[in-house]
Amino acid sequence: MEDSDYNNASTTARAFATYALVPYLGILFCPGALVMAGVGVYQSYREPDPASRNSSYAIILVSMLVLCAQLALWWILYKAPVWARGF
Repeated sequence: MEDSDYNNASTTARAFATYALVPYLGILFCPGALVMAGVGVYQSYREPDPASRNSSYAIILVSMLVLCAQLALWWILYKAPVWARGF
């Protein structure tokens, strides 16, 4: 499917989710991806568009996984000095 088959919110959410993959800095883009994907789901119900709806749901799932990974990376960054002192 082409990008024109999706609503603008879904396309924007996909861009946010892509930028969210950057380690550490990507945590700034995760909330934007979740919000825009939610808007994309809402818009897909107003104008029945299964391609946008499926894309938005997939982006929500991916964004949640990336957010968990980003939080784990930040936790490791916070704990690394404590672990280093233990050796």
